[in-house]
Amino acid sequence: MTTPRPATEDDGTAAEPRLADRNDLARRLAEAARLSGAVLLAMRAARDVTIKADGSPVCSADMAADRTAKTALARLLPGIPVVSEESVAEVAPAALFILLDPLDGTREFLAGGDSYCVAIALIRGDRPIAGAIAAPASGRVWFAGVEAFAQDIAPDGTTAGAAHRIAVRRMPDAGPTTLVSRFHGDALSEGVSDALQSASTRPMSSAVKFGLIASGEADLHIRGGQTMEWDIAAGDCILCAAGGVVLTLDGEAPRYGCVERGYRNPPFVAASSEALARRALAAAVP
Repeated sequence: MTTPRPATEDDGTAAEPRLADRNDLARRLAEAARLSGAVLLAMRAARDVTIKADGSPVCSADMAADRTAKTALARLLPGIPVVSEESVAEVAPAALFILLDPLDGTREFLAGGDSYCVAIALIRGDRPIAGAIAAPASGRVWFAGVEAFAQDIAPDGTTAGAAHRIAVRRMPDAGPTTLVSRFHGDALSEGVSDALQSASTRPMSSAVKFGLIASGEADLHIRGGQTMEWDIAAGDCILCAAGGVVLTLDGEAPRYGCVERGYRNPPFVAASSEALARRALAAAVP
């Protein structure tokens, strides 16, 4: 059982002036994500892979992007602890903290694909209040505080054009477009997709899936296999701000900063609407 830290008036963050403008917080996270994404794009040839204790791969590009993100976050949001996938044992979560995945979709990156990203979320209590996902190979960044936005980015991480508001779409009459993991398929996601008679399924890696649903380009993602909090926190924030929802199989919103479960997420559903999410949950938990 998790031990959530709900945001309260006496949690030490109420007087934090930066929290007054969540969209601005999201823009700061987006800047850090864009800069880190540019590092990943510049290091596409990195193949010096090692396997971590949890069995996941890591390469020099992960570590370079991690350093870049932390440097940017220290400048943009000083004093807020950063819990990163690549240094998780070094920092503990606080009432206000950042979850960082400097390279979500390492296998996609190493395979030469495009759907890898940098994901950064600001957590207050046990829920994200701002998030950003930069997909440098696709030239896109999604970010959200109170509202959700998308913006084109150049290979060097600079913005290309203005950010624009995004929102989920009404599900097509033909059925949902379901995004499935390219490298981590599982029986739960396949079963729910079939039960909901998905009009199409698209293999996709990383938190980019959340951005595509938030932008109205897809409808559903189910994940039964293992994920970590830094994999989904930014996407959770962005999708919810765009009108969608992320729910665990018990029908509740995911909680973050759960050190006692090693930052592991339970299975979840990400959908363009609560109605679609509840249908998926009904199919997942008969």
